[in-house]
Amino acid sequence: MLAGHLAAAGAALMLVAAAPPPLAPEQYVAARQASLDMSVIAFGALQNAARTGADVSKSVYTATGLARWAKVLPTLFPAGTGEGSVSVMTQARPMIWSDRAGFEARAANYAAQTEKLVQLAKAGDADGFKAQVGEVSKACDACHAAYKDGAQK
Repeated sequence: MLAGHLAAAGAALMLVAAAPPPLAPEQYVAARQASLDMSVIAFGALQNAARTGADVSKSVYTATGLARWAKVLPTLFPAGTGEGSVSVMTQARPMIWSDRAGFEARAANYAAQTEKLVQLAKAGDADGFKAQVGEVSKACDACHAAYKDGAQK
């Protein structure tokens, strides 16, 4: 019995030792800024495919990447990573933390809209894809209007 407890304790220590170190608040800001920049590039490619009438089935990978990122996005805004808490500039408004439910709801809508875009790309539905690009843009804009300062500091 003692051997079993020792083995369990040893396994728990190994899991703790293997856990990645927590990010510093400034690292969260850097991660979200970089990922937001990359999402703009990906979304631009998706808009271009919709605008030019390209074969949207070739946009599945890009749309999937955007949808995956959309699901992770809210996790990049933990408490303590806003203006006044970090030594770097951020465009995140304090409302992200004071109205967390609203932020999470807008982020969930953005994720849902990007997932619909993936499905339309997989189906090769050019008209639906083009319309859905507009819906993704609206979801993005709605979140930015409430939770992002306009000018980079």
